[in-house]
Amino acid sequence: MERLKINFKGRVQGVGFRFHSLRIATDLNLTGNVKNLYDGSVEVNVQGSTENIDAFVRELYKQRFVRIESKDISKIDIKNDEKSFEILY
Repeated sequence: MERLKINFKGRVQGVGFRFHSLRIATDLNLTGNVKNLYDGSVEVNVQGSTENIDAFVRELYKQRFVRIESKDISKIDIKNDEKSFEILY
């Protein structure tokens, strides 16, 4: 079990990135959240198995209209009480 903060840059706002993130994370039993940032990037906090998080990121790269140019990843503290993945506004 791990929790990562991933900041995606590129064409990631206005293309359904947050909704795809929610669907993929739910399908993979991941928890966390996703939100747009003012600089045009998208921040994802995702928690679950390493294998499922890797699959989550791979699926995001496959999304139509999304163009991820870079991503910054850092490990953050696990939230034991988190139950779902959600979109933050």
